[in-house]
Amino acid sequence: MLKKSKRLGPVKQIAENNETAAAMKMNQSLQAQQESLAQLEKLKEYRNDYTVQFKTKGQVGVSASRLREYQEFVQKLDQAIEEHTKTVQSLQEKLGQHQQAFKKTNSRKKVVEKLIEKSKQHELRETGRLEQNESDDRMVKGFELD
Repeated sequence: MLKKSKRLGPVKQIAENNETAAAMKMNQSLQAQQESLAQLEKLKEYRNDYTVQFKTKGQVGVSASRLREYQEFVQKLDQAIEEHTKTVQSLQEKLGQHQQAFKKTNSRKKVVEKLIEKSKQHELRETGRLEQNESDDRMVKGFELD
């Protein structure tokens, strides 16, 4: 008969596979969130640079049509920043979900590992007890033959 610790081997493998898959999803989610955040920062930086440049040019004088174009462009940048901020927040939420999933799969794997370890310890104690009983039986039989 197969020992319990050996029978739990496939369960441990499944738990490890699930943990690995969850870790990969978490890492992909983290990378996507970081890339999106970097893009958002670039957008904000671009908007600030554009505003500074326009103010510098505005000191010399700007036509009304150029001012309107500037305002429209800045509004588009603001809309893009707002949309991208929502994307970053969405990716942050997704990352949180993937982190929770990873913690859950990691916890399950640890439970299986502890169960296997306890089973092995129990099996060792049982093996020791059986060996002691056999030794005791041999001793008793040895005395009976005398």
